[in-house]
Amino acid sequence: MADDLEKLKDLTAQQAFGMTKAEAVAQGLCIQCRQPPRFYSDAGRQEYRISGLCEYCFDEITKEPD
Repeated sequence: MADDLEKLKDLTAQQAFGMTKAEAVAQGLCIQCRQPPRFYSDAGRQEYRISGLCEYCFDEITKEPD
């Protein structure tokens, strides 16, 4: 079951961003902006390891709508 979830996460990331989280991290890139990841906190560094998103892109995705 956990393997199925990982496959679904990889497929979703591939469709949304054109690469998986593992591919982005292996290349040293943010999965969204495709730049070297930028952080301003330890929480941002941890999030990058979880999602492949740099802290700035994560903040943009999760911000409250205007």
